[in-house]
Amino acid sequence: MDEALAAIERFAPVAMAGQQTPGLSVAITDRTKTLRIITLGYANVDAKLPVTPQTRFAIGSITKSMTALAAMQLRDEGKLDLEAPVTRYLPWFSIDSHGRPILVHQLLSHTAGIPDDFSSENSSLYDVVALRAATVLFAPGTSWSYSNDGFGTAGAVVARVDSRPWSASIQHRVFDPLGMTGSAPYFTPQTQATAALGYQWRDNDRPGTLDPPLVPSPVLDFVDPAGSVLSTPEDMARYMRLYLNGGKRPDGTRLISARSFDAMTAADRFSNGKPAGSASVVLDEAPAYYRKYGFGLSVFDDAGDHLIGHTGGVSGYTACMQMNLTRGFGVIAFANHVEAPLHPCAIVLYAMRALKAQSEGTPLPAQPVAPDPALVRNAAEYAGTYAAANGTTLRLVASASRLSLVDGTTTATLYPRDTDQFWTDDPKYPMFLLAFGRDKNKRVVDMTYGSQWFANANYRGPHAFAHPRRWDDLLGRYENTYLGQPYVTRVVIVKNRLTLDGVSPLQPRADGTFGLGTSVVRFDAYAGAQPTRLSIDDTHLYRIDLP
Repeated sequence: MDEALAAIERFAPVAMAGQQTPGLSVAITDRTKTLRIITLGYANVDAKLPVTPQTRFAIGSITKSMTALAAMQLRDEGKLDLEAPVTRYLPWFSIDSHGRPILVHQLLSHTAGIPDDFSSENSSLYDVVALRAATVLFAPGTSWSYSNDGFGTAGAVVARVDSRPWSASIQHRVFDPLGMTGSAPYFTPQTQATAALGYQWRDNDRPGTLDPPLVPSPVLDFVDPAGSVLSTPEDMARYMRLYLNGGKRPDGTRLISARSFDAMTAADRFSNGKPAGSASVVLDEAPAYYRKYGFGLSVFDDAGDHLIGHTGGVSGYTACMQMNLTRGFGVIAFANHVEAPLHPCAIVLYAMRALKAQSEGTPLPAQPVAPDPALVRNAAEYAGTYAAANGTTLRLVASASRLSLVDGTTTATLYPRDTDQFWTDDPKYPMFLLAFGRDKNKRVVDMTYGSQWFANANYRGPHAFAHPRRWDDLLGRYENTYLGQPYVTRVVIVKNRLTLDGVSPLQPRADGTFGLGTSVVRFDAYAGAQPTRLSIDDTHLYRIDLP
């Protein structure tokens, strides 16, 4: 075990550097005790204040497991029926659910069809109320889609049934019985005073760079059953031991029944018998996360071992947690860095492999090699010369699974961000992603940067495009701030399509609004011909006169 812990400790600085986080904290536990706490870096960079075992971090969406745990206790007490409609406990709750009731357990397993962040306001209860203007993504109990608003609703159910605020219920039902004295269920200036300072991108109005400058996230008030808990590594080690011991507290008494524990830690089922969970990769750094989902917890099978876990990210903090229930160990890592690059899963996943090897008596795994951020396996597909209508040309060069943009005498590396989308740290292209289009034969045929359009030799189609004149008045930058972090989008026209940031097409609707996936986009609050507000469902962004 000493060798395994030493190997994990040696990898921690590598994992921290890969995430580019100012500080990192890791807790490793077995069923009986904390095996190791690792702290690295700074809780406050400017003050050179180091991370210590007492430093609080936000755990983000790991909070969801605590909301589910409180719900299971209420179930054990006979106060909450997981098969009951949500409206039994929240008569005011309303959403267009195609005439089918939403059941409580569907909230806990993301199978209710509730949109994610339909409204992004600082009141989680308002976000639940705002769902009365929403429509489910699918008939409840027929599919899976991650939803913070679903867990906001679950928290409202817990508060109603427990006859106390959600935060008081978590304090009473989770923190107090487990001895989690360093934890808080919400952000306030007082609870954040002993927390690491969260950091976010300074330039969060544009794609990232390899080494983006960071600024502190603001201190704020935040209460949310989907993600507002602050905790320490020792407290979270205590929390993990609850699960490693099958729902029992340190004295052997049960916090939840064996039946409820089994329900929490097994994949919930759709009405068609399929296990709850994502059909696609949710986290690039940890592809297996959320493939199966129980109640507030992801569920894994690792060569016969039963694992559970969750990740979290909020307001300049990220976290990653995983537990092996079969072998009896768990790891959690916290970082004070914005969620966009990565959760701190690299250290957790390596630690879990090392601990399993120790348990099996097999050689410890080698340290993972840091991924190449510029790796483009299909780089040759994008290579070629691209021309704009005004005669401007750009050249894409592929070499050894890397892709470069040649603009005159300047050559810049491209870094993949999403399918057929790249960013570059060339200062000539700071605002938008470079996005590539394909034809029906899947050949790359064109490239866009914001509203600029370039076609290559494969392109067959028009080179001039028309769009409704009224769209010109919609163009511009819109933004708002949520939990202290600015959210910015730019409305631009690409060929004959109105888009957000040049990559997300807005589909015109008969009523004058636009479709964006399953969301509805509206422009209103006009000053003359120009709207001053853009709303995505019930989330509002406002026009600002900046590039």
